[in-house]
Amino acid sequence: MDCCADEGPARGDARFDIKKVADGVHVAVAAPAYKVNSNTAIIESDDGVMVVDTHSKPSAARVVIAHLRELTSKPVRYVVNTHFHWDHWHGNEAYPAAYPDAEIVSNQITREAMVKKGLKRIADHVRNMPAEIARLRADLAAATPAQRATLERDLRLAEGYLAEVKALTPALPTIAFERTMKLYRRDREIQLLHLGRAHTEGDVFVYLPKEKVVITGDAVIGWTPYMGDGYPEDWVATLDRLAELDFTHLVMGHGHVAGRDWLRTFRGYVHDMVEAVRREAAAGATLDEVKQRVTTALAPTYEKAFSAYDEYRPWRAGLAGNVERTFAMVS
Repeated sequence: MDCCADEGPARGDARFDIKKVADGVHVAVAAPAYKVNSNTAIIESDDGVMVVDTHSKPSAARVVIAHLRELTSKPVRYVVNTHFHWDHWHGNEAYPAAYPDAEIVSNQITREAMVKKGLKRIADHVRNMPAEIARLRADLAAATPAQRATLERDLRLAEGYLAEVKALTPALPTIAFERTMKLYRRDREIQLLHLGRAHTEGDVFVYLPKEKVVITGDAVIGWTPYMGDGYPEDWVATLDRLAELDFTHLVMGHGHVAGRDWLRTFRGYVHDMVEAVRREAAAGATLDEVKQRVTTALAPTYEKAFSAYDEYRPWRAGLAGNVERTFAMVS
């Protein structure tokens, strides 16, 4: 079911498909957007609700809150952030505004990253967005009739995002844990786990053992992963620890609900990319040579698998960024 579109400054940008994963467990799967939104997991227990991740802006979080109120009258008690990237926590402030007793939870590593990196990146967004808007206006002025509708939409969304990010009142976690936090409700056990470094230093996984559901944040997603803050050499070991959990459903940070088959494919891509970069770097290849050779080597196995969102997140562009990050770390 398609939830709704945001009717705020970025009207039409925040769209979610609400899917049931298990009894009392839903996911708001985010559609591709000009400023990317994360998925949000919704976990209902006997006395309240936990939501996992809050998107790139408060208006997107409010879209999910509106639909959440159609699902249940219970209050949101916990908001979990899986990592410090902007598209997973910039909507935090909407939850305590709607549910004053809501606690925001992450691990200590992620909270520190929000303070040291995340707050600075909010200022970076405010500083950089005017140039992005100016570029869109210039492109629109030179556009053909066929290009105008897309550019007009993107310009409107960029202006709306700038208005929101300038008005942000960042809501940091009020509860922080180290490696594990467990909540025992009458009808559900919820485990928050730090399994190691992957997409970031502090990735949080949310595991529901009875329902056999695991929520991964961006440690596993439905398209080529972003590794700009990642640890490619550690990522596979973290995914191997994830695979030891007893689960059947994988609720990812982006993309549709998947299962173990996709985890195997995703792990294979990360492993094979890292090993290919290591081999080429050890042989003395330049970065440009490594990008070309690794792309040629991996394309037959992975390009089609990672192209479900190719117009939005092209596999080859993502791979090039992954190779660059890995090359810098192994060279």
